[in-house]
Amino acid sequence: MMRGRPIRICGIGLMLAAMAIWARDNRWLDSPADTLPLVLGLPLAWFLGHPWQARTEPLAASPARYAAIAGVALAGGWLFGSLTLLALSWSALAMIWAHWSFASQPRRGRLAWLLVCSFPWLVIEWPAIGWTFRLSSAAVAEQIFNLLQMPTQREGTRIVIMGVPVEIEAACAGWNLLQLTLLAGVAFGTYEIRPPRRFALLLCLLPAISWLANLLRILILAGIALACDAPVASGAIHGLTGLAVLASVLAMTKGLCVLLDPPPPTTSRIIQAS
Repeated sequence: MMRGRPIRICGIGLMLAAMAIWARDNRWLDSPADTLPLVLGLPLAWFLGHPWQARTEPLAASPARYAAIAGVALAGGWLFGSLTLLALSWSALAMIWAHWSFASQPRRGRLAWLLVCSFPWLVIEWPAIGWTFRLSSAAVAEQIFNLLQMPTQREGTRIVIMGVPVEIEAACAGWNLLQLTLLAGVAFGTYEIRPPRRFALLLCLLPAISWLANLLRILILAGIALACDAPVASGAIHGLTGLAVLASVLAMTKGLCVLLDPPPPTTSRIIQAS
């Protein structure tokens, strides 16, 4: 009972700090539909980490030193305005708090990846990687349409297919969806993949899944622009294709988890009547 109050106070402090980090940089408001779902990572981590049973045995080593290092990093991230450092240090503090407060559970350490992906640092602070995403997808789309005997020209991330221009913006190049893909992949992997090495392999393959799904979205939008009109492809259909891509990402991630760690075969007993 004596530890219950400090645990609750630290937990409330972590939640307030998480809200402050989200409010620290409001550039995510430019694309709230792509970034706000990341907040679901916080309650999802709590759900996947159950059961949360209070720790009764003492820790072998005090976490105070690690908590102090993470706290200094959190202060540094706030001082220098680094959302990436804030996300990493906050996630470290949250995992230290969970380790100090609750009994250990298998695979709970993977939730650190889920917590890190619950802040929009990747979209906001790493646009150079987003540019690489856009440029590579535009280049592959150009080659695909040329193979289909459809004259295509490309200037950077802008492709012209049979005279119809298609601009590959950040929203359709998969960059805004990449972090959400990582979030969903970590959630699936934490729940379904048992070997740590296969879980690490899943993390390495998630960016490729996001890139592939959004290449498909670019091809679909380009096909709509050719069949109908460019304004049609950039209207309401644009948002619908985004939902379709998200569904395909979830399906591919689920399938990859099954491939990496197939469920054990079910055995059925045959009862013979005598």
